Amino acid sequence: MLDVISFNQNTFPLIYEQDSSLPIVYFKLLFKNSGRAYDEIAGEASFFARLLNEGSDDSFFKELELRAINLSASADFETFDISIDCLKEHFPFAIKKLYSLLLKPNFSDKILSRLKNTVLGELASKNSDFDYLAKRLLDKTVYPYKEFQSSMDGDEKSIKDINLNALKRYYENLLNSENLVLCIGGDLKKDDFIREISPILELFSSKKTEKKHFDFVEVKKDTLELKKQSTQAYVYFASPAKLSLKDKDLYLAKIAIFVLGAGGFGSRIMEEIRVKRGLAYSAYARLNLCLSYERIFGYLQTKSENSSLAKNLLREIFSNFIKNGINEHEFEQTKKFMLGSSCLHYESLAKRLNIALREFYQGLKIGQLKEELKFIENSSLKDLNSYIKEHKEFEKLVFASIQNEYS
Repeated sequence: MLDVISFNQNTFPLIYEQDSSLPIVYFKLLFKNSGRAYDEIAGEASFFARLLNEGSDDSFFKELELRAINLSASADFETFDISIDCLKEHFPFAIKKLYSLLLKPNFSDKILSRLKNTVLGELASKNSDFDYLAKRLLDKTVYPYKEFQSSMDGDEKSIKDINLNALKRYYENLLNSENLVLCIGGDLKKDDFIREISPILELFSSKKTEKKHFDFVEVKKDTLELKKQSTQAYVYFASPAKLSLKDKDLYLAKIAIFVLGAGGFGSRIMEEIRVKRGLAYSAYARLNLCLSYERIFGYLQTKSENSSLAKNLLREIFSNFIKNGINEHEFEQTKKFMLGSSCLHYESLAKRLNIALREFYQGLKIGQLKEELKFIENSSLKDLNSYIKEHKEFEKLVFASIQNEYS
């Protein structure tokens, strides 16, 4: 359920579910507009998450482990979050430790230097990860913005530029009360939860962060990098998707993309590329919708000498899909799977809370996913194929590949 906490003239959205079936508590602080897309120096959000995951001192995580408390911070492209899960009896202690961590993060030169060495080592190892490099190449090709020019962790130059003052600015400016959404569930009454976390809410200043949005560059392009060490072609592709998370008929797009490439074996892409022609072990296309960007995104790996054939085949698959839509068998099987597997989304407290949190974050009403299942159940093949024909932008494929120089 969705609620609101009022505290010191601030209001905080609260996603809450009381569940007394087990004596556990699941808690998350989610900060909007605070991930990689909002870094002042590329990699700041991810770096600050690493810093929090070092604890406030050497005994920090030892004390948590003794009580089986899991506390971790992470950053993605749009958001930053801090999560706790533990037994109900240890929740007050977990909150006390989180308070001490957020009150005085370990902004020390020693931690900064060690984390820089760790990140730089990881980035160096990724220079020979052709799959990673191909995905990065695609992102830079279709989104020519500074926010996409390096990974979540930044690059070698940006990591060297990160300093303690930059991390302090990131913390003060982006992890603020305007961006904060609270999520709590388990064997805990709401009033008890509010009492426990009130000290933490005092730590965040009231600042506003403007949302960002990035447009897909609709240019027919096939970007290729040659690496003589590569024995395969790593092919990533994307196409624009003129869709919004709030579209009332978005469920039709989800059915369509499931048939096209998100459904594993049986999907068009897998059948044509792997089953019939043996060009790849795995091939997929997925709907990649966020608040900050929208696209269809996919991948396959094949022999370098087959990469042109595979790309041409993908173009043909997309073209035929838009032109002819899907058939009755594909439609019924996809509906059956999507409806039949829906119960798995809600099988645990953590999953239910994360679904509700995602719905709220995306500007949807709580319970939207369940309503969407009803629309899927009542959908018609005629409406779906009409919808598919309207989205000719799906055909505008952009490729980014890494393969060896002998192809």
